[in-house]
Amino acid sequence: MSGRLYLDYCGEECVVDPRRTLSFGRQGDLVIDDNPYLHRVLGVFANRRGNWILSNAGRSIVLNVSDRNGPSSAVVAPGTSVGLGISEFAVTFVAGRTRYQMEGSLEAVEAAHDTDPERQWAGRGQSTLEWGVVELNREQRQLLVDLAAPRLSDPHAPDWMPEPRAACARRLGWSLSKYNRKLDHLCEKLHRAGVPGLIGSEGAQAAQRRRVLVEHALAVGLVTPADLQESAPHPC
Repeated sequence: MSGRLYLDYCGEECVVDPRRTLSFGRQGDLVIDDNPYLHRVLGVFANRRGNWILSNAGRSIVLNVSDRNGPSSAVVAPGTSVGLGISEFAVTFVAGRTRYQMEGSLEAVEAAHDTDPERQWAGRGQSTLEWGVVELNREQRQLLVDLAAPRLSDPHAPDWMPEPRAACARRLGWSLSKYNRKLDHLCEKLHRAGVPGLIGSEGAQAAQRRRVLVEHALAVGLVTPADLQESAPHPC
């Protein structure tokens, strides 16, 4: 059996035995805040077959997990999970105008000596810097910078959701069919690189897909605020 999980949120420390789970959010085992934009239960830590797993139990908030001692990171979309195979990590998320961060560490276990980065983030919903970074062509970068512009301008934008695709297409000077085609190709490219939550979304979930796309792009540095200055739309 693996060791215990240690969590620290604003000085409140929790020790979680492998036989237990710990939920966090506006309610739950660990109460983060009474922020009405925060889900009642946003995330759950649980041990599955000797491995600690973080599951996103929310509906719209994305969790970002990063290695406190290295460059690896993972974007955990609603309804997905990621394995915690590194010794020290941080979990960050934004609800409304507020950004939250908790820090965690794992008690030394046998698997801690495994240095293979593809096994350090074990579990479904995997997305590390090694897996989730792809090369963007000019039009893919234009699309992504335009879509991410509100978050690039204001990283703490409250409860941000993407604009309608038709509005984005007009701004880029593209037809809606071209915009949808380029968006699908980009999502498929990142899906093949290991990023979850980007395939098979329709209706209201389509906006969530674009939100996951933007949050992942920001988390791994596919686009940065500097791109707002350097990138400009080129009509067809």
